[in-house]
Amino acid sequence: MATVSIGSAAQQQPSDVQAKAWRAADRIVLSALGLQFGLSLALGFYWGTVGLALAWSLPILLLAGLVFGLAGGRLLSANVLAFLSMSMVAVHIQLARGMTEFHFGVFVTLALMLVYRHWSPILVAAATIAVHHLVFDRMQLAGYGVYCMPDPSFARVLIHAGFVVLQTVLQVFIAKGMASREREQQQLEAMVRRLTADDRVNLERFSGHVADGMSAQLGGALQRIRLVIGQVRDAADSIGTASAEIASGNQDLSNRTEQTASSLQQTASSVEQLTGAVQAMAHTAREANGLADAASSSAAHGGQVVSKVVSTMQAIDASAKRIADITGLIDSIAFQTNILALNAAVEAARAGEQGKGFAVVATEVRNLAQRSAQAAKDIKGLISESVEQVESGAQLAEQAGSAMREIENSVQHVTQLISGIAMSSARQSDDIATVNGTLAQLDQVTQQNAALVEQAAAAAEKLQDQAKRLQQEVMVFQLR
Repeated sequence: MATVSIGSAAQQQPSDVQAKAWRAADRIVLSALGLQFGLSLALGFYWGTVGLALAWSLPILLLAGLVFGLAGGRLLSANVLAFLSMSMVAVHIQLARGMTEFHFGVFVTLALMLVYRHWSPILVAAATIAVHHLVFDRMQLAGYGVYCMPDPSFARVLIHAGFVVLQTVLQVFIAKGMASREREQQQLEAMVRRLTADDRVNLERFSGHVADGMSAQLGGALQRIRLVIGQVRDAADSIGTASAEIASGNQDLSNRTEQTASSLQQTASSVEQLTGAVQAMAHTAREANGLADAASSSAAHGGQVVSKVVSTMQAIDASAKRIADITGLIDSIAFQTNILALNAAVEAARAGEQGKGFAVVATEVRNLAQRSAQAAKDIKGLISESVEQVESGAQLAEQAGSAMREIENSVQHVTQLISGIAMSSARQSDDIATVNGTLAQLDQVTQQNAALVEQAAAAAEKLQDQAKRLQQEVMVFQLR
């Protein structure tokens, strides 16, 4: 890969380019010499001095070709061709017998020397024509058969010399300016060639310094561009890395969001099932509460019945005791009747035959009294057993009443607990319904987050692609 080095471009490349430029200028001047040679022949034919024209012009043209062949593209060739060009103008003046119009060739030839963009050929040409005018004017005045003017005139020579000097000075400044611009152009061309040598733009740090304005400005701009491209490349790398990390993070976030969404769906399903179970439990609790209320009512009613049974048993016990008293009275009456019957029997026995019937009746009465006493005794035994049983039954009834009261209290407590359970189940059902709604909203938000994560992942992927494209574009510039 080529490297842009302004120092090497100023030292090596411009000399090669200058050589090519000077060689091209040599060709232009050599072509002008060819035209001047043709003009010499034309003047020779016109003035009848073809031999003189060939004798002077042909050697100049041949020498010019030889110099071009041996030293073309060098400053030596430029100076020699400038001398030969102005010599050819002197030949024209000689062939035209000093005609003033052919002195214009001096200024044309001086102007042509700007093709070299160097002050040296201009000074050589000016010096050549100055020496020619001075020497030939004096030789013409001395009668040597040479011409500078139609008539010798040192004053006119000085006037011509003044114009030549003026044009020479102006052209030297112009040539220097052109040379400076040419150097800048050569440096710019060298820089551009080095920058675009391959398919990449090489912005490697320059090893030299550029003194000329345009090249220095371009070099500074390239340095700034190099810094900016370096920052852009670093930014592109950072963007690529960050986008890759964002893509990876978004992928992890997407996976976690999907897992969260799945877990939320499962949780929502479980909560929905729990809601059904709690609602069923609340319904069951309400039914149990109703049954407990019914059981409490039944227990209270049973307590009342048992209380009535106890009262009834107490009444029966009292009645049984009264019956025992009556039985005792009957037994006492039977005992007295038996005694009376015995007395009657004793009296009947005393009465003899008259008392037999009465004795029979007394015997029967005695028997009845004994039977009554026995029946009363039996009844008393039964009554005693009944009283004992009634007392036992009353105690049992009283115990049953106490148990029923305890059952009633327990049933009331159970009723209160079941009522509390029912109320708690209702509140839990409402709370679970609220949780279910919240989970539904959370699931919706999670789905939206999943969609946003997918969009962010797509944006991150697009950013990563753009970063890669930017990196590829920036790779066109070589920085190191």
